[in-house]
Amino acid sequence: MKELVLLLLLTSVLCAQDTASVKVIARSLPNKVLLGWAVDEPLAWKKANEVGFWIERATISRNGEAVVPIERKQLVAQPLKPKPLGEWEVLALKDQNVAILAQALYGETFEISPPGSQMGAIYTINDELEQRFTIALVAAEQNYEASKLAGWAIEDPSVIAGEKYVYSVSVAKLAQIRIPINSGTVYASTDDFEALPEPIGLTGVFTDQKVTLSWNFNLLQHVYTNYHIERSKDNISYEQLNGVPIFSAQQDKESSDISMFYMDSIPNNTNFYYRVIGKTAFGETGPSSKIVQGKAKETLGFVPRIYQKELSTDNKVLLRWEFKEEGNKLIDKFQLRKANSNQGPFSTVVDNIPITAREITYEGLERVNYFTIVAIGKKGTESESYTSLVQPVDSVPPSPPTGLKGTIDTTGVVTLSWSKNLEEDLGGYRIYRSYNLQVEFSEITQRTSKQENYTDTVAIANLNKKVYYKILAEDKRFNRSLFSNVLVINKPDLTRPSSPILNNYEVTTDGIKLFWIPSSSDDVAFHKLYRKKESVQETLWEKLHESNSTVDSTFFDSTLKKPSVYHYTVVATDSVGLESLPAKPIKVIWKGKTIKEEDIRFSGTVNRELRFINLTWRVKDFDAVEFRLYKGTEGKGLKLYKTMGGSAKGYNDVDLKINSDYLYGLQVIQNGGGTSKLKKINVKY
Repeated sequence: MKELVLLLLLTSVLCAQDTASVKVIARSLPNKVLLGWAVDEPLAWKKANEVGFWIERATISRNGEAVVPIERKQLVAQPLKPKPLGEWEVLALKDQNVAILAQALYGETFEISPPGSQMGAIYTINDELEQRFTIALVAAEQNYEASKLAGWAIEDPSVIAGEKYVYSVSVAKLAQIRIPINSGTVYASTDDFEALPEPIGLTGVFTDQKVTLSWNFNLLQHVYTNYHIERSKDNISYEQLNGVPIFSAQQDKESSDISMFYMDSIPNNTNFYYRVIGKTAFGETGPSSKIVQGKAKETLGFVPRIYQKELSTDNKVLLRWEFKEEGNKLIDKFQLRKANSNQGPFSTVVDNIPITAREITYEGLERVNYFTIVAIGKKGTESESYTSLVQPVDSVPPSPPTGLKGTIDTTGVVTLSWSKNLEEDLGGYRIYRSYNLQVEFSEITQRTSKQENYTDTVAIANLNKKVYYKILAEDKRFNRSLFSNVLVINKPDLTRPSSPILNNYEVTTDGIKLFWIPSSSDDVAFHKLYRKKESVQETLWEKLHESNSTVDSTFFDSTLKKPSVYHYTVVATDSVGLESLPAKPIKVIWKGKTIKEEDIRFSGTVNRELRFINLTWRVKDFDAVEFRLYKGTEGKGLKLYKTMGGSAKGYNDVDLKINSDYLYGLQVIQNGGGTSKLKKINVKY
């Protein structure tokens, strides 16, 4: 919800301004937007009420995209003015704020007697117009429906999820009133809906027959304009205590801890529960605060005060206190109580101290001792002094902290934690850091850290791959322990390894042997070799080999099946999985494996009836693009006889002479140009 500007800004009433302005606030709900506004100068406020207000909505964004041009819409057909007096009656009978607002707008005279000190700051305003102005706006702030009747508020139910708006409220007919008044704007969107927060910091101080409640007003003054107090005896059924809403007429924007107070009279020795509930300027009621409980107790009226402590030895102390003599008749005895911390719990270490005594010696001191003197009344009522700390001379340091551990994220945020030291006089811890074990550690805590955790930030992008931490404990006498064990944290590796280099290759008939220079990065875990075939468009790279040794920099690719043009590259991967850029690919032409004689089956069969020789062949595991058939007769050399495509599996030779010995040869041509040796056969016809 935007900055609340209605009339808690009472200081603006008392200070002159150059130009009056309309101040607007908005509350975004899931299904609508609530608007409220006011003019911040009395005379301008009066004139604006006479002519009314225009309310315009501009849609500036839709589903994350800017709306161009901006879409504008008037939310009212006529300027919004105060409703006629007759329409106020029903609501005025239910809430006196509505009646006060109507009187401020329509009353012939306006004179109100201050009801109490709470409203004193408001009623110091003497001028009647300023008084009307101030009281009207305060009353409107307490009742949103009254603001609507006054023409200072409107609801917009036509909003759409995903859209963002800027609302503008301007005074109509400025030329008629002859007073310059700046319009006001406010941003709103249903996407920005936020649930109302709990009131903060409720505390209760229970004394004799009363409790004083206080809570932080300033931190939520932009949300809540007033509060209700509720009380219960059983923490189940609550009743509202204040008939009139509680609000503050003071403004101090420089402080965040201004509190509101409420005093309730209650009987002694009865347990009560209290909570506060805030209400916004838009009439919304928020969740209740945390509950405080307690009971009022009778007090003696006299309180002891320890004013002196003397350490005679490291184990013995003499305590002296003050207590008025006239209080002696109201008490039965004193008690000396002791605890190891200021918060207690305290236990009685010396009882039945005479009522006339004003000093006591205690023996058996520990490293830390908190003492109180308690006067015990005749009816059991107690009156306790403030605590007094006694510490013997202490030169014994705490034990070194243990259990130091830590994590680091990719932005360099280090989170440290460790086990809590058990010394009663522990003051805290100091944290030290280094980027090199051979260099002295530096303290990174400016003061003693009280918690068993610490958040540090280190630079990721530098040459140091590790960061080192150690801590020590410090007691309240500033004695320091020895250092803890050193914690080593590996910084996240965000730098990819350097690329390897493919620097050579050898082509053989059985495959391709590749050579590369490994990545020079010292955290490389392995290299991966990839291959793809050029003849197939958009072929994905196929992983051939993964080398787990950084010194292994060769690989023989014996998996090639077909002659082709192949591309190879190498990628280095470090210990955290980051990959280098691929090495510059190399292009290798492989003509295929050599076809041996035993890879070719070649035979000829004579068909004397039809007078031809049937030649057939088969090549094992090789893709041929061409077959060359050679022919000759005994005593003469072979000559190229026929050329056939790679799919051919035989040939019928009819060019024959009876009683002849023929010699045939078959040669296989592979893709890429590789040729086999001639496979020869003899056939007698």
